[in-house]
Amino acid sequence: GSTVIQREAVISEKHAETIDEVERIYEVERTASVIASNSYTKVALQFPDELLADSTAVAHALTARTGAKMFILADTSYGSCCVDEVASEHYSAELIVHYGRTCLSLTTRVPVFYVFGKEPVDIDHLVAEAEKQLDGRRVLLMYDVPYAYIASEITQHLEAAKRFESVTCSTISVADRPYPGRSFELEPGTAIGDYTILYIGGESPTLTNIMLTQRCQAVFSYDPRATAMREETFKVNKHLNRRYFMVQKAKDADVIGIVVGTLAATRYLSVVESLKAMIRRAHKKFYVFVVGKLNVPKLANFAEIEVFVLVACPEHSLVDSKEFYRPIVTPYELQLALSHTREWTGDYVTEFHEFLALAEEEAKSEDGGESAGEGDSEPHFSLITGTLRQSKRYDSPRDTAALESAGSADVALRNQNTQVAQFLGSAGAEHLLARSFRGLGHDDNEDFSVNKDDPEPMLAVEGRSGIARGY
Repeated sequence: GSTVIQREAVISEKHAETIDEVERIYEVERTASVIASNSYTKVALQFPDELLADSTAVAHALTARTGAKMFILADTSYGSCCVDEVASEHYSAELIVHYGRTCLSLTTRVPVFYVFGKEPVDIDHLVAEAEKQLDGRRVLLMYDVPYAYIASEITQHLEAAKRFESVTCSTISVADRPYPGRSFELEPGTAIGDYTILYIGGESPTLTNIMLTQRCQAVFSYDPRATAMREETFKVNKHLNRRYFMVQKAKDADVIGIVVGTLAATRYLSVVESLKAMIRRAHKKFYVFVVGKLNVPKLANFAEIEVFVLVACPEHSLVDSKEFYRPIVTPYELQLALSHTREWTGDYVTEFHEFLALAEEEAKSEDGGESAGEGDSEPHFSLITGTLRQSKRYDSPRDTAALESAGSADVALRNQNTQVAQFLGSAGAEHLLARSFRGLGHDDNEDFSVNKDDPEPMLAVEGRSGIARGY
């Protein structure tokens, strides 16, 4: 308790000190033009934590120019990179203006206008560092969103240096066709493995995601704030080995928790349904959770879950679950764990549309219904324990569908003493039976044992009151 009382609030520093800087960095004129041209009257402004110090100045500037009512969304339901459509709908917002880093997940319910911001870059210093470290290479320029406004100018300076075999610049699209996000067009006859990626920006989930998903020669990053370039060794192989370990943990799991980590990204429901079908075919048990932002205490409440799979945007799906009591994997990693046909190759998928395409292909390759899980009845060798392991078989796909049509996938039959006598595919009931404490009047206390012919219920009594001295 004393730690919480003494904790100091961390206040983010302002990025814009003057009105002119506010209007330049946060593109107030362009934003106001969009609001006025569409006659929006209620606008939600979504800021990440690091930009909150400038939020009120931006809101006042936009209100003065448009007369529209502004709401500041400061505490997002999930990651700040995801558009918080749920919070905006609480205020009946007609438009969301999203500031700062974004995962560019496709949204559908409320129109979104992105303001990436404009961070300064010392182009001459960047080019000089690139000449030293990337001389003679094919360069693929990628960047964090605050540097999107200057990417084409950087590309021109790199090409003018004539020290590189070629320079290709990626693009960031906020349109929904075919999918928003980063894309690039390589030279004819070349592959991504022929290129070295030069990333403009600091250490971030975006950089991590690029390093895992793009199988290039090397990745160099240039941090404009620190004016430094370095090769991102990152120990990708070590990181992939850790993710492979998570896949093996998921392979051994019989009870899987599907954690919904976004309500904004389009097709997240399709991903959840695809995961459900995949788990059913493997004759394992699943539960679906919506818990908002992840933390250790929230997930620790569900002790019966053996592994969690997080359905989130690409920048938040890779969770380092060292502190959590159970491993947290991505949908693609769970697919690798449950698949009978797909093997680990080191390739990585984080985008929803790519995962769904693989899942559809996997479902077609499975020999349907019951035969898909035939091999699960035989023991398999666990790389985690080093022994043969017999997986539990919960409901078959047909049985699960029948139970769900009856209104519940977890059916527990109780006897006259309210004990769980039989359960059908209920991992929760199975876990409850293994616990020594199963609730008041249901534990092993002799005075209140449920094994008595006529147990008397416990009466509610007033407990202690006041401030706890210790625990």
